[in-house]
Amino acid sequence: MNRLGIFLCFDSEGIIDDYVTYLIDEMMKHISDLCIIVNGELSLESKLILAEYSTDILIRPNIGFDAGGWRDAMVDYIGFDKLQEYDEVILFNDSFFGPIYPFNEMFDTMDAKDIDFWGITVHGDAPNLKDLCPYGYRPRYLQTYFLAFRRNIIQSKHFQEYWSEFPNYKTFNYLAYKHEGFFTRYFSDLGFKWAAYVDTADIEGTIENAMSFHTYNMYDMVVNRRLPVIKRKAFKLPRKLHLRYNIARDLSSTIDYIDKHTDYDVSLIYKYFLRVFDHDTLANILNLVRIFPTENYLTEASNKKVAVVTHLYYEDLWEYAYEHMKNIPEYVDVIITTDTQEKKQFFEENILGKLNNHSQVIVVNARGRDMSALLVGCKEILKDYDYFCFMHDKKSEGKEYITVGASFRDVLWNNMLASPNYIESIIHEFDENPNLGLIVPPKIYHGTYFFTYVNKYWTLCFDEAQKLLERMNINTKITRERPPIAIGNCFWAKYDALKPLFDMDLDYEDFPEEPMPYDGTINHALERIYGYVAAGQRYYSEIVMTEEFSRVELFNYEYMMDNVLTASKKSKNSQIVFNRSFEGYINTLPRALRDTVNPDTVKELRKENQELRDSLEEFQEEIKQLQDQIEDNTKQ
Repeated sequence: MNRLGIFLCFDSEGIIDDYVTYLIDEMMKHISDLCIIVNGELSLESKLILAEYSTDILIRPNIGFDAGGWRDAMVDYIGFDKLQEYDEVILFNDSFFGPIYPFNEMFDTMDAKDIDFWGITVHGDAPNLKDLCPYGYRPRYLQTYFLAFRRNIIQSKHFQEYWSEFPNYKTFNYLAYKHEGFFTRYFSDLGFKWAAYVDTADIEGTIENAMSFHTYNMYDMVVNRRLPVIKRKAFKLPRKLHLRYNIARDLSSTIDYIDKHTDYDVSLIYKYFLRVFDHDTLANILNLVRIFPTENYLTEASNKKVAVVTHLYYEDLWEYAYEHMKNIPEYVDVIITTDTQEKKQFFEENILGKLNNHSQVIVVNARGRDMSALLVGCKEILKDYDYFCFMHDKKSEGKEYITVGASFRDVLWNNMLASPNYIESIIHEFDENPNLGLIVPPKIYHGTYFFTYVNKYWTLCFDEAQKLLERMNINTKITRERPPIAIGNCFWAKYDALKPLFDMDLDYEDFPEEPMPYDGTINHALERIYGYVAAGQRYYSEIVMTEEFSRVELFNYEYMMDNVLTASKKSKNSQIVFNRSFEGYINTLPRALRDTVNPDTVKELRKENQELRDSLEEFQEEIKQLQDQIEDNTKQ
């Protein structure tokens, strides 16, 4: 069949991703000619990429959405006379990944049908919005990210008039209800026959419970109905919407299935989302948490070169550290950093002397603590390793109870070095997932760490974190509204994922002298940006925990959620919706809280909060002045 493809793309940064070139490569197997429409700007590199596929490239302002671009292509750039020379014209865009399955399955199936136009998926009857759709509701329609038109409908005056008179819709809802939800029914009523490749008529419900199956029933669509594409939008919707339709596992289950059972390279998906999402959002969307047993899960030893680096400073914690370090498999090298020759000798005798690993103790400058020990003291050594783990003895002495800091330490060490089998599982996870670059322990929220948790872990170091990423030329998404994936400076990583940190060539003088401020330093910023650095190298991050810790996590979160619900119910505010989904509850809660809290109280609390922040900054400035005075006195 002689086909023309009209491909439309839009990217706010003007970038053509690898998933797009793969999509075009596969489509080129089924079309004779390709016309490319670009909404908005395009980088020079991306222009050169698209030029390899077609000389017919129209770059236009980003107005009228994708339909406006297709209109300009068909009406003005190509013309209907030229379009009628083709047996089929396909309008498709860059809003989906694929093909998951070979496109020839789809084209062979649809070529055999006696129809005038077709698409990949269909949406069932849906309610109207502000009377936008002239039918009084949104009739069953083909979803417009991929539409194919045969010659007889292209030749019709109705088709040509429809597109010639097509306006530039300024809002997505107008486009959705006046075009997407209108087009299929309009041409069906004119006698044109249509079909969807993946028909969902058997599971579509009533108008009231209409849903988009390729978004909220993705796993079933891909696995059982062989949907050859998956939409990007499904991954960009908030979790509360997915919880309205399922338990929010469809996206992660689908990616896992595609990875294990198809030839599609899921790294194309990861690379795109690592560019447009921050790393914690991606981990949340794809449920990137691994729970490994500490026993009875055996894997073959990795052929990669692996090291565990441990910075030990506190003499009273060496036994605690040793109890975990003795779990390290023998083929993994052990490197201890410390700050004195006396400690070096002690650790050589009392830790390394009891381990069978290839090991060494390195004396490093105490300035910068554990962070400088890693990024300065071990900079040259770690170049020789594929994977490494970094640990340090942590006390958190400024916390209200000694148990709060000790529990944080347990979260870090128990979930990084729980047992030999557990460590093998982590290394195996890296071996099996080439796009995985960072593995971290779970977030913390106990004690006064809850305040840090609520504030997304960005205390006083957000600006410093941004400066460091800019210094490394890492252009990844970082906002105060999304937290780093972990804090605590204990993790597993692929060296390549964090290489920019070592390439900064930091020295001890880049770190603050003692006494180190309790927040806002380069140390505090660095421990929060590992995931962003990995994302900048197009590696994703995962959280890992033991089975025992996962049980605790489950019931802690359940307890906190239950108490939030109980407290909000006691408010007796009729605006809070409890009888529907989590989405309904969470959407009405802020409004209800605004109505129940005195506005003057809110203003006063905000004022007090700002005063506390100002006082904290003044206190830190006083500490800095004292440090300068001490340094001057020392020089004298």
